[in-house]
Amino acid sequence: MSASPNMHREAFNLLCEDLIYQGMSRAVWSSLVFPDCVVKVEDRRGYFQNVVEWETWQRVKDTPMARWFAPCRWISPNGAILVMERTRAAGDAQYPEKMPAFLCDFKRRNYGMLGADLVCHDYGTNMLFENGMTKRMVGANWSDGA
Repeated sequence: MSASPNMHREAFNLLCEDLIYQGMSRAVWSSLVFPDCVVKVEDRRGYFQNVVEWETWQRVKDTPMARWFAPCRWISPNGAILVMERTRAAGDAQYPEKMPAFLCDFKRRNYGMLGADLVCHDYGTNMLFENGMTKRMVGANWSDGA
């Protein structure tokens, strides 16, 4: 593998197109190579949200709970880069009053539409370990907050 910063920059610019969102630990990019996906780049140490999303998806992908999550397609060996299916914006009427107890952080920007389903596309923090794959629903107090 090349140690050239120029080569790494070129590879990044090939994979990532436009910055969609910058959070506290990750940046989310559109992709020229994967137009139906986003690329999540985690630069900051100690958060591991890409790894949590990947591991969560691996556990739910073959269960009925998968319908609540945007699928992950690929993760780099160190977890710094994650490729996830891209969602589209949801309308106000598409946010239900109740959501599964294993989801949290009910900010509208953390959820989007895949097909006819509202899914979470930012589940780097979730309650799956605490609540398990329960069918229990909780009230979702949707916000537009930061």
